[in-house]
Amino acid sequence: MEQLASIHTDGVTVVCGFPAAGKSTATGVLARLLNAVVLDKDKFAPRLEESVMAELTGNPYDRDSDLYRRIVSPHLYQALVQQAITIAEQCPVVVDAPFLGYINTATQQGIRLADYLRSLTDTADIPIRTVWVSTDTDRIRDRMKQRGAERDEPKLADWNSYRDSVLHSGLAEAGPAVTDHVIVN
Repeated sequence: MEQLASIHTDGVTVVCGFPAAGKSTATGVLARLLNAVVLDKDKFAPRLEESVMAELTGNPYDRDSDLYRRIVSPHLYQALVQQAITIAEQCPVVVDAPFLGYINTATQQGIRLADYLRSLTDTADIPIRTVWVSTDTDRIRDRMKQRGAERDEPKLADWNSYRDSVLHSGLAEAGPAVTDHVIVN
């Protein structure tokens, strides 16, 4: 982390990975080292996200359905990235969010995640770097149980389906392939 912070002192650093992979821990360390502002996707617009998903699917914590990926995620993440770019004009920013859909898109387009994120913003002047937090599935499950977040309950209730459809979907390989740095947790 210290090496990463020493070579990237300005702009936006996006910390991505699966839920409960350790993104928030990595984000906190980087933010302290960089004296950066943190933008956390879970705190960005939770009530809006929850109310829309409750209306669409009946599950306010649904982040894995096709409806979420098509209707909510692209707009929420684009707004988060644009906000990060705006703040980064004044000081460093670390963004904490899964970015799984964007990783998928970058992989399909054969480009780096940072280049894809840059294509969504109004400026190319602000540096964007990306970090994938890699964690094995057993550790993810243990962390979800330990943190006891309501948003993790549906995943844990049907763990095998979640594991197979999300954690074993190819994103564990795609994330490191399209990001600039990998942290093994």
